[in-house]
Amino acid sequence: GNNNKMDFIPRYIIEMGSESVKVVVRSRPLNDREKALQSKMVLSMDLERCQCFIEKPGAADEPPKQFTFDGTYFTDHTTEQMYNEIAYPLVEGVTEGYNGTIFAYGQTGSGKSFTMQGTPVPASQRGVIPRAFEHIFETIQCTENTKFLVRASYLEIYNEEIRDLLGSEIKNKLELKEHPERGVYVRDLSMHTVHSVGECEGILEQGWRNRAVGYTLMNKDSSRSHSIFTIHLEICSTGLLVTHRNGISGRNNRLYRFHLTRKVNFNF
Repeated sequence: GNNNKMDFIPRYIIEMGSESVKVVVRSRPLNDREKALQSKMVLSMDLERCQCFIEKPGAADEPPKQFTFDGTYFTDHTTEQMYNEIAYPLVEGVTEGYNGTIFAYGQTGSGKSFTMQGTPVPASQRGVIPRAFEHIFETIQCTENTKFLVRASYLEIYNEEIRDLLGSEIKNKLELKEHPERGVYVRDLSMHTVHSVGECEGILEQGWRNRAVGYTLMNKDSSRSHSIFTIHLEICSTGLLVTHRNGISGRNNRLYRFHLTRKVNFNF
């Protein structure tokens, strides 16, 4: 829009194992409100060079601001394309024993929920999270001599307070703690065992309904909150490589989904 600067650009931070952090940008089209205001699309992209160019509204004589990312996706790209190129290798790594992170951030209304959760129709715009569910359970079905334990948790950080979106007492405030082996964790955060894509989607929907949703001018489904949905994947080999006395060797692996819905101001 004319005065929204980069509010239509959510960023996605990708991290896996020891690899460097990758930052990918995706642009959304103008929404109905912006079209009604006859707002101008001020963003253009050079997809081959992964560059974005931002024009300053009302200052056509000024050269556009230029930014370079690890990946760029314009308005005509689908979530399916983005998942296959960016998220698929990360999720595949999680099933092989690496930790992975996808962190989406941007101003309210920039399209984070659309990318991360998506819409069931059309299928090409299903979100990163449901695609990750399918990816993980398809891998489980195809893997031999290995046992998997899949658990999920869902929390919200709202006004700097942590709440369990899947807990029996949703209003209770949780605390961050540090353990010498576990590292930083949220004490008393509930963990829920899931056996299928459907169960994962049910838990995601349950937690989404429990969010402290606030209504803003730009997006009625957004609030000043950070939502973190986590899949905890425990992989146990039942083959010849035995490292534990119970005959099973195991490694804990986690796939984090960070969904930032708090407004972010960009200054140029």
